Amino acid sequence: MKKQRDYLAKRAVLYARVSGDDRGKEGRNLIGQIEMCREFAQDRGWSIIEEIAEDDRGASGASFELPELSRIIDMAHDGAFDVMVVREIDRLSRKLAKQLIVEEELTRNGVEIAYVMAEYDDTPEGRLNKHIRATIAEFEREKINERMVRGRRQKVRAGSVLVGKRPPFAYRVVEKDGMYALTIHEPEAQIIRLIYTWYTIGDGDTGPLAIRAIARGLNEMGVQTPQNGIMKGKKWGHETIRRFLSNETYAGKWTYGKTRRGKKNSPDKHLSVKVPAIVSAEVWRTIQVQLIKNRKNSAKNARHEYLMQQRLVCGKCGNTLRSIAQARQGYKAYRYYSCHGRKLKVCDLMSGNSSKIDEIVWNWVKSIVLDGKALEEGLDSYQEECEVQSGPLRERLGVVMDLIANNEKQLDMLLDLYLSGDFTRDLLTDRKSRLETTIVALEKEREKLIASLDAATFTPSQLDSIREFANDVAKGLDIANQDFKKRKRIVELLNVSGALADEDDKQILYLRCILGQDFLPVETPAISG
Repeated sequence: MKKQRDYLAKRAVLYARVSGDDRGKEGRNLIGQIEMCREFAQDRGWSIIEEIAEDDRGASGASFELPELSRIIDMAHDGAFDVMVVREIDRLSRKLAKQLIVEEELTRNGVEIAYVMAEYDDTPEGRLNKHIRATIAEFEREKINERMVRGRRQKVRAGSVLVGKRPPFAYRVVEKDGMYALTIHEPEAQIIRLIYTWYTIGDGDTGPLAIRAIARGLNEMGVQTPQNGIMKGKKWGHETIRRFLSNETYAGKWTYGKTRRGKKNSPDKHLSVKVPAIVSAEVWRTIQVQLIKNRKNSAKNARHEYLMQQRLVCGKCGNTLRSIAQARQGYKAYRYYSCHGRKLKVCDLMSGNSSKIDEIVWNWVKSIVLDGKALEEGLDSYQEECEVQSGPLRERLGVVMDLIANNEKQLDMLLDLYLSGDFTRDLLTDRKSRLETTIVALEKEREKLIASLDAATFTPSQLDSIREFANDVAKGLDIANQDFKKRKRIVELLNVSGALADEDDKQILYLRCILGQDFLPVETPAISG
């Protein structure tokens, strides 16, 4: 079939991408890129089978998680096209390692990559030029990010706040001469002062209120929740109250640079801007001490255990069930799994007795692992399924390993080329530096892929833990039954999850794990409160 295609027009896929730092620039918008690629392909008589445009919307060209590019790679595996047309290298990637990996995956499937803005011969010199251009693209990407960060920090040092379209609750943004400042929005500021007063002094009838009590009080009063799109139309919750009590902006200090690429920055990287205070700094500091103290006490006093916490969903509306303990006057505190939609009056699923549900789940887990043959077959089947799903990762890892070996081989050959007189010392130094940079980038990708593969399958120690548990159950040992942490560990390893539903005035528990699935009745009455 491949030979037959040589006599036909090449099938071309056009690919265009824009990222946050170049959106709107001439020649880099999606329509402009596609038009250039289309003209390029038509001039060569290629048959265009698809035009694919990717707007990453905040993702990175350095990421493999670009859906359209991933789809093109899948199409290449299926032999759906012969050549991919891209405007230039940095449209494919601004990261050298990714550019090499993607090109290698496509090439291995018989796909040619054609760049409109430059031609790279399949020779050592051509590959070197391409690597140089990719390195420059990666360098440009890092410099763009660096300039953006530096520009923001300069604005903050000059006294400007950078909160975009979502200023902190109780504030509004005002702009003057390109500088941005916060101003107090008094109707919402009154709510902040009320929250701080209730937490430190109380509501006049009792002493200081707990965070959940504050949220309940605001809901009972009908106080409007923040209308920034996060809580719009919802009720006050304890997480929102805690966030407001922890926000130093309300004490007159707005801070920039707390995080960088999703990670916490050290305090020396923080920049602060003085803003109008809603509460005093002394009150705010007192509250921080109390919050830490309460958090420690809460962890110390946590006496309720939920085997299926965050593992059950509502069979009616699909929401994750909450794990709640509540005491009623004259009765012992009870634990249950409850749909949050019930509290908001948008779902009527009856709450389930968590003790009984956890008992049902645990007995079900034990019944599965007691059958040794079924257990081994289930584990083997799951591992095989994981192997299939992780196939693309393994293939990409193989590509990376080959690229590393190839670049290391070129590095070893450099000295021979220099001694033979084919390379000057300057050229040798430059080439050596670029090869070492490439190898380092590829090794980073290798480590990421290995970590992803490890997460996708059971490790030998995890399999041993499951088998050890099965042996203990089979021998009648009661170790896990007496140890909640061990039960929880087994539930996590088997990835037990489920749904709670009301059917014919009864509650039914639908369960599944990596070894199978089942549905079981909850024999005790549902909790109506």
